[in-house]
Order: sequence, then C-alpha cells, then structure tokens
Amino acid sequence: MLDLFRDFFTKEPLDTAGNMWWDSLCFDWHCGNRKREWGGEDLLLQDVIFRTLTSILDLDSEFCQKAALHGLGHLHHPDTPGLIQQFIERNPSMPYELKAYALDAAKFEVL
Repeated sequence: MLDLFRDFFTKEPLDTAGNMWWDSLCFDWHCGNRKREWGGEDLLLQDVIFRTLTSILDLDSEFCQKAALHGLGHLHHPDTPGLIQQFIERNPSMPYELKAYALDAAKFEVL
C-alpha cells in the first residue's frame, strides 16, 4: 500500500480515491465489526494497517497525508492520538484545514 501512495497517488491524486481506499479497509473498526480486543486477525491487521498509514503520513504529499489521516480516523488504533500529535508538532506550518482534519482524526471523528 505504501508503494501505491508513494509511487502513484503523490503524482496522480484521484479526487477521493485515497480516502475511500481506507474506508474500505478501516471502517470495520469504526463501526465495530472488528475490535482490537478480540485479538487474532483483528489485532494483527489493525497493527499492520496502522504502520502503513504511519508511513503514508510521512510522505511529502498533502493528498497522501489527508488520506492517511482519514484511514487513521476510521481505524481506531490506540496509538493514533499520539501519532497525530507528533505529526502536528513536526509540521507547524501545515495548512489550517489539514491541522483541523488531523485533530478530528485523532478523536476518530472523520466522515
């Protein structure tokens, strides 16, 4: 997934495709169909997706960063708030809209 975002979406953002990509993979945690506390595949998959989204968040592309924030906002990983706080601190000059979106993602309040 990182390759897709790094090698394709950084050059060809496709409107809402980046956000919707993560809806299809992360929304199960948002709506409760998957739960970390169930362990097994739910926990392992959530951790793998979290690591991937963390890497995408580090790309120098606002489109990819917003897509990663969108996924994080649906994934409900327990490390999300801390990750997003670090992202905001590393990027003090980010646009207001992106920072507001990041803060919503940290509270799992993205649409």
